[in-house]
Amino acid sequence: MRGSVPRALAAMVIVSGVAAATWSAGRGDTAEAAVTETRVVLSDDFSGDRGGEPDGDVWTATGSGGTARLDGEGRLALGSALRTETIFEQESGHVEARIKGDRADGAWRALGVLDASGRVPAGQPEILASDQVDSGDFHTYAIDWTPTTLTWSLDGRQVLRFTPEQKGMPKIFVLNGAAGGQNSSGMLVDQVEITVQVPVDTSSAKQWKAFIAYKAGDLVKYRTVVYRVREAHTSLPDWKPDLVPALFEKV
Repeated sequence: MRGSVPRALAAMVIVSGVAAATWSAGRGDTAEAAVTETRVVLSDDFSGDRGGEPDGDVWTATGSGGTARLDGEGRLALGSALRTETIFEQESGHVEARIKGDRADGAWRALGVLDASGRVPAGQPEILASDQVDSGDFHTYAIDWTPTTLTWSLDGRQVLRFTPEQKGMPKIFVLNGAAGGQNSSGMLVDQVEITVQVPVDTSSAKQWKAFIAYKAGDLVKYRTVVYRVREAHTSLPDWKPDLVPALFEKV
């Protein structure tokens, strides 16, 4: 995960991503699209001076008596709990954090979820696999959510599925440095990134044609797929979007 987002983007809300599309074709040249795009909405690599605090526009401390300080090497030393300032209302998404801590198990404790009121949500958990880890190394904790489930994974391996009573509930995410109990010395957090699925407006997409001057960023339809123009060019008959990936990317 480290290196995928430059340190200059620490604690920013940014918009980028890769899109996926599902189409239902109509008559003639028309088609109705259900298109979603993956966007990074929070990325924090905890850069900053040693002893500094995490970005208050991104994180809110919970409880008392704990600590949350930057170590000056791009990590957060956390002995308390931090929750996201943002409440995430998107129907689906992915949150991922690289964490090293004293706990040998408890993925749902290290990276947790609260409802919009800040409470642990009611629901049904299902254990999928052991979540024991070597506490001396960094591990990737992640949660994938849909309107009906939250699924925890640890180093890419699914370990817990949770079905909340409230479908599509708004979510707050928590880094819990106090999850190891009274004898815990906390944890180090290397980076946190949250991506969500959002709808893409494709109403401006025009049917691809030859001998048309396209600008970078234009949306064009070819058959039942929408493409985004990568580079400005004038189309030629053989430059169909599915044949020239250097000029077109699928949305």
